[in-house]
Amino acid sequence: MVNQRRLALPNPHLTEVTEDFLYHLGLTTHDNLTDMFKDVKFIVMGGSSTTMLEFAKYARGELYLPSDRLENLCRSERYGLWKVGPLLVVAHGVGAPSITILLHELFKLVHYSNATNVMFIRVGTSAGIGVEPGTIVISENALNASLRKEHRQVVLGQEISRPTILDQVLAQALLMCQNDPNIPSMLGSTLCAEDFYEGQGRLDGAFCDYTEEDKIEYLRRAYTMGCRNIEMESCAFSSLCHRAGVRGAVVCVTLIDRLQSDLMSPADVERYDELVRRPHQLVIKFIKRQLGVKIKENKSLAQATSTPPTATQPVTS
Repeated sequence: MVNQRRLALPNPHLTEVTEDFLYHLGLTTHDNLTDMFKDVKFIVMGGSSTTMLEFAKYARGELYLPSDRLENLCRSERYGLWKVGPLLVVAHGVGAPSITILLHELFKLVHYSNATNVMFIRVGTSAGIGVEPGTIVISENALNASLRKEHRQVVLGQEISRPTILDQVLAQALLMCQNDPNIPSMLGSTLCAEDFYEGQGRLDGAFCDYTEEDKIEYLRRAYTMGCRNIEMESCAFSSLCHRAGVRGAVVCVTLIDRLQSDLMSPADVERYDELVRRPHQLVIKFIKRQLGVKIKENKSLAQATSTPPTATQPVTS
């Protein structure tokens, strides 16, 4: 029998709180969090509320839970929160500050609800480094913009560095669920940038004080250190999951190869929706395997999605 492990909160000040407010979720400990969330085993999060709602719809069909209402349980305007059986689907916004705030409150939510053995998985899009567009990269490590495996944060005026550690067993288990020979998939390190433009060495921001040669040199250095994609949340995500003692994984699809271009090709723009769905399909395969749910044949996530994005050049991380 699997040991049922509850998430412990190492903050001693919380013992003195009579009612704890999860401000950005709009929930408090006076809500019946145990009834609402005790059965949660998987928390899957991504940046966009629209995309994660579509993921929740897909999950509902794949987990044979058609009667589950997809009500946004987040009572604030900051995030999105949908429950599908033992799966909690969350929209975390963009960048480290947004996901950091959310993780603090999700860890407290899991603790107060008495949920056990909860896994955290981040899904999303990313820019590739030396890999073809459409590649699924499951992060083995998260490196910051200085190419170090650490997450830096200023607390009370002092910079604190904490390790970015992801669950390697979980990463391998996710990779083993990818059995489509037409979708390249790999384990690799992820470069976590602090913003979308200069932090990723892009040439198309409002400011740019470096050359294309500078950009390529930096990206090649990252490649030699094992980095195969770039996004903006993995350092905060991995550091906080490790600090909380929960299993964490990051699964992203690449939309471009930054060694070749800063922009998606017209052909890849055309298949943008299909690329976005690749990490979702992989994670659902993993969850179904964990739950012992029979795999449906010929089931496409496209059947569960609504109007596709209208942007002519989707964001690439």
